[in-house]
Amino acid sequence: MYGIGIDIVEVKRIQEASRRWSTRFERRIYTHQELTYCGDGPSRYWRLAARFAAKEATLKALGTGLTTGMRWQDVEIQTDVSGKPEIVLYGEVRRCADERNISSVFVSMSHTNVYAIAQVTLCTCIS
Repeated sequence: MYGIGIDIVEVKRIQEASRRWSTRFERRIYTHQELTYCGDGPSRYWRLAARFAAKEATLKALGTGLTTGMRWQDVEIQTDVSGKPEIVLYGEVRRCADERNISSVFVSMSHTNVYAIAQVTLCTCIS
C-alpha cells in the first residue's frame, strides 16, 4: 500500500459554488463525463460533492495536493455498470502515480443531504 486519503465536503458548498460561478466552476473541476453522469436531477449536487471529495482524497493519498501542473480534471471518477465508482488518472497526476509505482486505486464514496465523503487507497506494484 502506498497511501490513504479521506475528504469530507458540505454539499451546500459545492451547490453554492456551482450557482455562483456556474459552468466556469464545474468545467474547472469536473470532466464532461462526470458532469453528464451527475445530470440535472435532485441528486446532482450530492454526486458532484462526492466526486469533489474523491478528487481531494486522491491527491491526499498521493501526498501531493494539487501541485503545479496538476488539474482537478486529471482525477476522473467513473462509474461501472454495477454502479461502483472507479478513479482514472490523467496528465500530471498520472505521471506522479507512475513515479510512485501506483498500480491500483480504490475509492469509496457516500453522502447524506448535508455531507459527502470519500476515501481513496493507493496500492503499489509488488515485484
